[in-house]
Amino acid sequence: MSLQQRLQRRIFPLAAVICVAALVHCAAYRPRRLDPAGTAAALLRRSLSDPRLLRFIAIAKRQPGPPRWDLDTLTLVALYERPDMPLAAAALQAAAAAEITAAALPNPVVSLQPTYNATVVRPSPWKDVGPVVTFLINSLAERPQRIAEARARTRAARQILAITAWKLRGAVRTALIDVWASRQRVGLAARARALARDYRRVVAQRYRAGLISAARLVDAELAENRAALALAADERAARLARAELATALAVPEKALRGIRLDLAEFSHPRHPSDLAPLIREALTARPDLAAALARYAAAEAALRLAVLRQYPALDIGPGYHYDQGSNEFILALSLPLPVFNQNQGPIAQARAARRLAAEEFLAVQTRVLDEIERARAAWRASRPEQREARRLRAAARLTLARRRADFAAGLIGRLRLIGAEQALIQAEQGTLAAAVDERRALGELEAALYHRFL
Repeated sequence: MSLQQRLQRRIFPLAAVICVAALVHCAAYRPRRLDPAGTAAALLRRSLSDPRLLRFIAIAKRQPGPPRWDLDTLTLVALYERPDMPLAAAALQAAAAAEITAAALPNPVVSLQPTYNATVVRPSPWKDVGPVVTFLINSLAERPQRIAEARARTRAARQILAITAWKLRGAVRTALIDVWASRQRVGLAARARALARDYRRVVAQRYRAGLISAARLVDAELAENRAALALAADERAARLARAELATALAVPEKALRGIRLDLAEFSHPRHPSDLAPLIREALTARPDLAAALARYAAAEAALRLAVLRQYPALDIGPGYHYDQGSNEFILALSLPLPVFNQNQGPIAQARAARRLAAEEFLAVQTRVLDEIERARAAWRASRPEQREARRLRAAARLTLARRRADFAAGLIGRLRLIGAEQALIQAEQGTLAAAVDERRALGELEAALYHRFL
């Protein structure tokens, strides 16, 4: 058997096997089309009674049975329904995929250039039959830095998940505070309107008896109208608050119909006792700070990679040629000459990117401190406001008790008693306003410290 025949029987089938083996591990493209009409219909069908949602809540809370629709449970609804978390998860998946790319070893390059010389018959017309395999040596040294950079970016993307979840909880918390406050306002406004109606009736009776002037009756009627308008405005605000809650949960407003919201935690919130350790922890370990640190680590790895690339990449290509009856073994070396540049541009860019990442970390840390100080100042300012409002409410309650005793004894009339009841409602409205300010400030402090108070 001639050498030509041996080559055809051994080398070419071997090359075919290598190509087939490589193709076996190739990924296949599968089309995945979006259906706008279908996704829109699914959005409109969202409900808090969805079995998959309820199963997700039960697993997350480790509590089987019907859920209690409080802040924690509704936060899970937002995590499940809103697109923010899938977007952050997709970004994390993309960063993890970049790790695979960074860790991949460079494939060797196989070169085949068989030549048939028809003018030469002996010893063989075949020339340059055989493979040359080229390896890029310098890429192996760069690989650890590429992996380090990709892993740092994955850590940053993972922190975005925590940041997104915390922001969603803050949006749900703000919406629930508005729902809680609007319910309280509606209740007080309804009582105020009922008292204004009673006051106007008593004034009308006295006007018909000739005891008071028409101007007094007009004032009472105007006061009743203002109370009715205030009640209508508060009812409208309550409906809008529920709509905002539905927006925070990414469900239609009708999904909240028939749902009994548990707002007890807003009636009796927990107050922080010592903020110093929480502030120190937030200034060093908040997820956005961790993400900034990870981005700096990625910039550091990128700079090391750019410095490594100032050295020329070495290509080694061992091979074999059958050249017209001669067996030739080849060792090809390829080395670019760093004559015109030594990768100074990419190194300068990477160094500038590292400085930018460091400045961004300091900017994030400064912003964290600003958020904490602003939230702490608002919370501290709300405390004396709340105490003063409660003092005025206690005084109004004491006055009403005395007026009721005087009315029962026949010492005062119905109008003075109604006036004392109206004064108490005004004091309770002031207390509610102070309570809402306090809870919003507490929510801002919670958001800044990444620590739960509500």
